[in-house]
Amino acid sequence: MSLFDECIEALGENVHVLSDSEGEQVLRDFENSFPFTEWGRIEWEKVTYHAKMNTVDEIISFLNQNIDEYSNVIYVIWDERTLPIIQSELNKVFEVIDDVTAVSFDTWIFSPSSGYVIEIFHDGEVRIGLK
Repeated sequence: MSLFDECIEALGENVHVLSDSEGEQVLRDFENSFPFTEWGRIEWEKVTYHAKMNTVDEIISFLNQNIDEYSNVIYVIWDERTLPIIQSELNKVFEVIDDVTAVSFDTWIFSPSSGYVIEIFHDGEVRIGLK
């Protein structure tokens, strides 16, 4: 079983693996919402409102303070382009975050409806930003 398969299993029934065309649309929305460096990280200096995070509680607090009602429906995007994008729920992703981040080096949790992204970089740095 691959790490991707283990992640899907850990997320349980509230996960949807997007088709290629659905994934391409989410990826376009993501890339149009946030600026990227040449090496594939979000260019945080160009994101007006962002912060470094250390815990899930800090992320939830940031969302509660900055978004009136944020959507629990999110997309998980990995830096490995051959992996499909998945749709799940933020609280469920946080419950099994080790399984989610084990799939590839860098991971983004993106909510187009609420306008936020969480970048989990392979060196352990976690940032959240608003578009």
